[in-house]
Formats: sequence, structure tokens, C-alpha cells
Amino acid sequence: MRINARQQQILQHLWREGGLSRWELHKRTGLTPNGVGQIVSDLIDQGIISEGTPQPVRAGRPRIPLEIDTHQRHIACVALRRGQVSVCRLNLKGQLIGKLTVQKVQSSDQVIPTACQLLTSVIDATTLFVSVNVTGLIDPEAQTILFSSAVQGRGTISLTPITQAAGNLPVLFDNDMHALAARWVLTHQAELDQDLLLVSINDGAIGSAMLVDGKPNRGCVLSANELGHTRLPVDTEQCYCGHKGCLERIVSTTYLHQLNPSQSVATLLEQAAIFENDNPALETVIDHLAMSLSNAVNFIRPNRLILVSELTRYPNFTDTLLRKLRGSVLMNIVDRFKIDLWDQPAARNAETAGWLGLTRLYCNDWGGIVTHQNHTVLS
Repeated sequence: MRINARQQQILQHLWREGGLSRWELHKRTGLTPNGVGQIVSDLIDQGIISEGTPQPVRAGRPRIPLEIDTHQRHIACVALRRGQVSVCRLNLKGQLIGKLTVQKVQSSDQVIPTACQLLTSVIDATTLFVSVNVTGLIDPEAQTILFSSAVQGRGTISLTPITQAAGNLPVLFDNDMHALAARWVLTHQAELDQDLLLVSINDGAIGSAMLVDGKPNRGCVLSANELGHTRLPVDTEQCYCGHKGCLERIVSTTYLHQLNPSQSVATLLEQAAIFENDNPALETVIDHLAMSLSNAVNFIRPNRLILVSELTRYPNFTDTLLRKLRGSVLMNIVDRFKIDLWDQPAARNAETAGWLGLTRLYCNDWGGIVTHQNHTVLS
């Protein structure tokens, strides 16, 4: 199904405020009362919104609040990651329905077949969209994965089997970092005209997404912004991209152990938890990370830099990173952008993939690939 611009306008107000009557929606949108009435009727018929309990008023008809319906429809969510596929269902407010299912895969060959098998377990007659996030680069016209940690060493991989497994349902494909950015924008009521740089930092995995005027920067292929593959003159293990010195190979337990073999048991997260400026190896990692982030800020000049990481739970680690980061940002920029910390565990699984589907309801022109069995729409 396709949500048109006027329906989306109504849904945006109900997402942000909720409990609005038809008359209040007319006042906020500028649409005619009859127009609002027809749109609301259509959305109710589709199970996307519902009427609340009538509320008495001093004069006239009772006020009937409208809400996003959390019971009738859902989004089927799939995430493809290195070594695993996860699926779940989200209601139209982004709340998990039932449980998240995660299945390990032993080889890249199993990723797409496993995704197809698991997808059939979360779709039914009440599914509104199928939402799929993928790490790496996607060719939007050919519906293929060009390069991804989820299917290392496989070359080009077709996504068509997932579209076929979805039957007649529309399927939205996008990068996992765009899904995470969508979750940030919708849950934080972000200013949609701002430029944002969102960076996910995990052990051996760094992703980023740049939003321009509140929408993902698309570029020549469908992808997020590959900050993790920024290469530095550092001797690391070889990255799956084929190079050494990638930032995500530096910000890793493996590189810490390479610098300091005596700490070959403690992970990056464990060392960050007890960091007291007496760990030269971890300080080296922080230096490289801070320099890379500051270079990105100087280049992009975002209104906000959003750091998504469990590492930000640890004050000494975080304070050191932010101090070094700000110290390397141009003095004319450093006081003009804001840094937000977002501790979002398992931020890149199927639950976050579902937020791509929610952008079809609540965000203008978010983009991505929407496919059906017989055609593809680049939106």
C-alpha cells in the first residue's frame, strides 16, 4: 500500500501529539474539514488509526480523539548482519510485538535463504509493510547487495528472493544506519530541517548516517556513510573490505590486544569500563576515534553529532573522547554544533529495521527501495 502526502500529514500530527480530534487536525493541517474527514475515514478503514473514547464538551458533539492504532496492523522486520539474521514485528508506534527472533548463520550463503524462511513466520494478513535493513552498499535498480559484512566474500547478492517471500506485500530495503537514524528522528522528535551525523560505535563495527535537511544523504549507491572504512596509516588486521587501517578495525578488541598483549583477555568494552587514563593502548584508540569524528564534523558541519554506543556508559572513556574530539574541531564550528549520546543496545537488529517502515507513515521523502513482486520503486 502507498501512503499519500495528505494521509502522511495527518499521521505526522498524530505521531507527535496524539489524541487529536478531526477538527483539531483541520486547524493544524489547513486541510478542509471534509478533506480531513475523508482521510481519517480511509486510515481507520485500513487499520492505521482508531477513534478513542468520546469526550464531552460544553456544547455540541462530543470530542472524539484519534490515535495511531497499535493493535490491528504491524510491520514485519528483518535485519541482515554478519553471522546472523533477526526478525520481529513492530506495531505502528514502534513497539515490539511478541519477541525478537535471532538465528545464527554459519556462512554467507545461508543469509538470504534464512531471511526468507524467518520472514514467513512474521507476515500475515495484518502486515502493512516488510522492512529490511542491510549493512553495506545496495544497488537500488538491480536490487542487489554490492558489498556487506553480512555476506562477506560473496560478491553481488540478489535481494529478489526476499521480495518473493513477502508475496504481495511492499518491501522496503535500506541500510541499517538509515534505520537507526529513522529511529532517532522519530523517537526524539528531531528538527527535520537539521543536518545530523549519527555514528554507531561498537567493537570492530562503526557505522554512520548523514541526514541533510532531516533526510538521508543518498549518493551514487544506496548506503550509509562509511565512516568505519575511513583508512588511517595504522597497521591493523585486514578488514573485510580488503584493506588495513580501517577505523572499525582500530576501534576493536583485536587492535587493543595487538597494542598491549598483556591485556589480551579484556574486551574493548571491559577496558572502557575501568579506563583511568592509565591505559596507553586504549588512549591510542580514543585518539584515532576522536580525530576521525572531528574530521567528519569539520567536513560536514552538522547541527548535531549523535554518538550511539554502549561505550558512552563509562564517564572517563566518554569524557576523554569528547574532550579530544572538541579539541580537534575548528574553533568556528565547535560552539555551533551539539553532541548527543544515545545508549541504544542492539541498535542494528530487526527491531530497528522496523523504523524504516514507520518512515513510510510519518516522514516525508525518507527514501530507500520499495519493491513488490513485479516492480521496484525508488523513493
